[in-house]
Amino acid sequence: MINRRNFLGLGLGAIAIAAIPGKLSAVDFRETKPKAWTATKVDEAIKELFGTSATVEGGINLSAPDIAENGAVIPVSFDTQLKATRIAVFQDANPESAVAIFSLNEFSVADYAIRIKMAKTGTVTVVAEAEGKLHAVSKLVKVTIGGCGG
Repeated sequence: MINRRNFLGLGLGAIAIAAIPGKLSAVDFRETKPKAWTATKVDEAIKELFGTSATVEGGINLSAPDIAENGAVIPVSFDTQLKATRIAVFQDANPESAVAIFSLNEFSVADYAIRIKMAKTGTVTVVAEAEGKLHAVSKLVKVTIGGCGG
């Protein structure tokens, strides 16, 4: 018969082992693609990151509010069934267009929810690199109170 102390010890040990990542890899895009982070236009940032700005519409589901009362915390979520290797988020309301870049592997589930900051009304664009193509989707978000001190 197992007592409570042994049960808890085994349970905590199993949780600790499960929490250790099998393989962890991250790319510092601010270091490897610095011009993508300083680009002031979305097309420029896309070209710096992916090598081209030619995109096809669709393949990505994007959810963002039509009107954001506070530009400091705009919820943006997106997902795709594409076998994407990289997904990037851009916006055209702030001086720098790039917001976030995600690297994916074959086991990744591309379903993200983030909060972004926008100084004024602008367009949020999500680009996914999959099977040699760039898929994109955009949405206009009207900001009533700017999130960058405005």
